[in-house]
Amino acid sequence: RFGSSPRSAAKETRAMGEEMQWRTKYSTEVAATKRFAGRPWHATFQVRNLVGGETGNFTLMVQPHWAPVGARRFRRLVEEHFYDGARFFRVVPGFVAQWGIAADPGTSSAWQFKTIADDIVRVTNKRGRVSFAAAGLDSRTTQMFINLGDNRPLDHSGSLGGFSPFAEVVSGMEVVDALYGGYGDGPPRGTGPDQSRIFRSGNSYLEESFPKLSYIGTVEFESFGTEGAAARDEELASIAHRLGPLKFVSPLLLLALFLMARIFCKMCRLLSQKDDVSTGDGPAPQTIG
Repeated sequence: RFGSSPRSAAKETRAMGEEMQWRTKYSTEVAATKRFAGRPWHATFQVRNLVGGETGNFTLMVQPHWAPVGARRFRRLVEEHFYDGARFFRVVPGFVAQWGIAADPGTSSAWQFKTIADDIVRVTNKRGRVSFAAAGLDSRTTQMFINLGDNRPLDHSGSLGGFSPFAEVVSGMEVVDALYGGYGDGPPRGTGPDQSRIFRSGNSYLEESFPKLSYIGTVEFESFGTEGAAARDEELASIAHRLGPLKFVSPLLLLALFLMARIFCKMCRLLSQKDDVSTGDGPAPQTIG
């Protein structure tokens, strides 16, 4: 750009390189999200056991163009009622309110390895916005968090950007602020709920050891008459992603098979010619008179 410093130019070049790397790697994922891309929709959480034992609702506006892969996963989860009964097990005032481990450990186990590809971070993690939690590259599954403060450092965590918001609270932020946070962070930072134990035991562990946690009754969402489409698209994208390397390997395999076939045919011809020489008729008998 005209007038930019060498440092800023290098930064822009690096950012463009990361963008191209992401687009190349996840093109199949993004292509499969076009059904929902650019079509915002609402999801309303009915929350129980708020501070003081109250109940309340908060509503998210899902913005698929912010993070299409994450928005599609969220759509699938609410359609399958994954979050019904789930606890807000990690509420750290001023930081995040996290949830997304199922009430039933069998359900959590079934989703353990259903990871999705990362999205580019297109908007910042400011107060009220919602992102998926992650444990590394391409590791997102079902856990997510609401930012309780402006958490811009989360935009730059990870090799390709960080935690990508896909929705934001548009009503009921006072309900989010009333989620019970008295247990603090979990191990190793604090003595709150242990995620590994929630995963193994579900709500039975939380009800016994952390009974004051706020939890989700159910999630209501806008229906476009496309229920099940998110799951189908996600499964197809997963297959396409796994088969993606074959488009580079297949031409090489075809070439190798072609060369092997030519060599085989040539060897057959040589063997055939050798057999003709060894088994052919001898010279005609000579006669006198």
